[in-house]
Amino acid sequence: MSNASAIITLQRTRTSSNQLRQFTITLDNRSIGKIKSGQTKQFKVPAGPHLIAVKLDFYKSQPLSILLQPEQELALRCGDRSPENLKEVFSLKGFEKSINAVVKPSQYLYVELGEARPPPPPARSAATPARPPAAAARKRRSGSILVSYRREDSREITGRICDRLNGEFGKETVFRDVDSIPAGVDFRQHIGNTIDHCNVLVAIIGNQWLEAKNAKGERRLELAGDPLRVEIETALNKGIPVIPVLVKNSRMPDADELPESLQPLAYRNAIIIPGEPYFHYGVDRLIEELGKSLSPSGAAQPTAQQKFCIHCGAELVAGNRFCIQCGQPAGDAAP
Repeated sequence: MSNASAIITLQRTRTSSNQLRQFTITLDNRSIGKIKSGQTKQFKVPAGPHLIAVKLDFYKSQPLSILLQPEQELALRCGDRSPENLKEVFSLKGFEKSINAVVKPSQYLYVELGEARPPPPPARSAATPARPPAAAARKRRSGSILVSYRREDSREITGRICDRLNGEFGKETVFRDVDSIPAGVDFRQHIGNTIDHCNVLVAIIGNQWLEAKNAKGERRLELAGDPLRVEIETALNKGIPVIPVLVKNSRMPDADELPESLQPLAYRNAIIIPGEPYFHYGVDRLIEELGKSLSPSGAAQPTAQQKFCIHCGAELVAGNRFCIQCGQPAGDAAP
């Protein structure tokens, strides 16, 4: 059995009732201490799965299931559902809380998640320099990340992932190409031009990614013109690293479930990004892997971001006011 441990920080909310009474705290149905009204206490416990609850007389909260990583500090809150202050005692809401304490005793006490904190970094010797801020790290990296996803499958969680990637690598480095294809442009050519200037493609796979269908009931991955398929096919054909990222409890598709051109994707190692409270740990792992694909730029000056014509999608020559492909003014070129 592992001796790795974690820290639980438990805060008890102050209410108008039971201010002089202590709650008993149980971990896996075993008492580990007591907590006063308004008090915050810490407990060092073994890492792994646990059930934590609080009780007072015959009242006992529903146990909260937690999974503790080694060296993690997990913040929790507990309390009772009585009126929060004297003013609320004489309100309709306070009256309802008092009644519920009698008719719903199993819901009177509660334990809930606070803000989950990641494990601390490994200890460093005095000779080891501290990790620089994200902004400084961005200056030492070159390359781009293309994030491939399907809107109806994973739009919200992809947005959260991209927010983290923007903060780590810089907004100018992260592209969601499906959201930036100019109107009237051949998306296949535009995707090809974008991938030519990317170091890695991140394929976000949710639980509808594999079986998503169009209005005719056709599986979209089977259609040669599906933009998401074109993105991944193009990256695979050009030898661009492709990192599958599994979200929303999805699974990695088997090769025989994919069109032949996408079957190499099934043999790529995937990164799992779970839901809360462990979402950020999964993104940390993704950031670590992406860092291996973005090369250090050292003292060299960063190259200008590649631009494409908003009329035909062709690559623009730096300094030219007109597109050499269609002759139209460059205007506000698409990144």
